[in-house]
Amino acid sequence: MRCINKIARRSLISISLCFCVFLGGCSWGAALEDPFTADHPELGVLGQGEDASIPYFAEDLCVANEDVAAIEADTSEALAACFFNLDSKEILYAKNVHQRLYPASTTKIMTALVALEQAEDLEAQTTVSKEAITFTESGVSKADLKEGDVLTIHQLLYALLTVSANDAANVIAEQVGGSMEAFVELMNVQAQKIGATNSHFVNPNGLHNEEHYTTVYDLYLMFQEAMKHEEFIEILKATSYEASYVAADGTPVTKTWPSSNLFTKGDVTVPEGVTAVGGKTGTTSAAKSCLVQLFEDAEGNSYVAIILGCEGRTQLYEEMQSFLSTLNN
Repeated sequence: MRCINKIARRSLISISLCFCVFLGGCSWGAALEDPFTADHPELGVLGQGEDASIPYFAEDLCVANEDVAAIEADTSEALAACFFNLDSKEILYAKNVHQRLYPASTTKIMTALVALEQAEDLEAQTTVSKEAITFTESGVSKADLKEGDVLTIHQLLYALLTVSANDAANVIAEQVGGSMEAFVELMNVQAQKIGATNSHFVNPNGLHNEEHYTTVYDLYLMFQEAMKHEEFIEILKATSYEASYVAADGTPVTKTWPSSNLFTKGDVTVPEGVTAVGGKTGTTSAAKSCLVQLFEDAEGNSYVAIILGCEGRTQLYEEMQSFLSTLNN
């Protein structure tokens, strides 16, 4: 289901024409400075040059403005969910996709995106600070990093997206942003840039804060953008990662970080012909169980499935499997 309707298109064109008249005319041959002002396909605004055109903001996106149930799926235990065909841009299922909710560690999709966008060298060495590994909450997911450990950003990204390490998220933030506060600002700027305007971040790890929230649709936008980086997909595919680095005293350290994703680990099955490419989990008592997941069908079509606020992990995977059961019908 494409949700760019004729009424909205006519309204946008009318507003654009009125604006042009108010300015005393406009040149259809000039590129707009802000692509957000022309985010509807088929508007027909040409860029500079004979064959140039403006890259529309929503041209390559699934656009959802309302609940949709084009397939039969059970998301009764989830607060919000979606199932999008990335190739046809079809909205197969959408439930409360613009409702602000707590994201837990699905936040780390944005953390990875900012790191991949901003880091000059993924093999740059970074030293773990005491502040980065200090948590007031107990039981948080960690890579068990120690003060003074020296790792690359590339290794830290594996810790971030496999074992969902909160300490790795903090170290990445300090290294890439200069401080966690500066990195969080980069996260919020990036969210606005890609149209994730219903999101606000206060940390790079997703630990609970009432001012830290997102939506299913915003997570789709973040995931879509992060997938443009080959490193992101490769890390998501990993069932585990063995890291070798150096401790503060110079001794070698070897750690194995297993994926927290039950699809990736093979603990939860998918229908024949369907591939669970990779995804990012998230769990806190406030956010409940969350998952952003990429799938492919037998024909090579890609799908993104997102569930936020599910009552339990078992129910989360069962409800996501209900999306997949429709692919072979």
